[in-house]
Amino acid sequence: MWRERLTGLMAVLLLGMAGQASALCNCYLPESPSIPDGQTASNEQIQFARNKLVGYQEKMQSYKQCLEGCIADAADTENAVVQQWNQTVESFNSRVVNP
Repeated sequence: MWRERLTGLMAVLLLGMAGQASALCNCYLPESPSIPDGQTASNEQIQFARNKLVGYQEKMQSYKQCLEGCIADAADTENAVVQQWNQTVESFNSRVVNP
């Protein structure tokens, strides 16, 4: 009996921690840089746009890494819920089989 309660408590704590990790997942899509018209842009405008593009790509890399972390957090949360369900079914089945 105490083992079932302890297992349930651990599952609740794990779910709470996983839920907090997902709630803290704030990824911000960087704003796209303005791309000049190649037919009319000056050399300075092209160089400026190139520098902005490099910064944009770095920010996009960080954004994608953040999203990957969110996906991992979501998978952890899903696994914790499935684990809790499996423990509940196991507890139920043992109670029904051994009343």
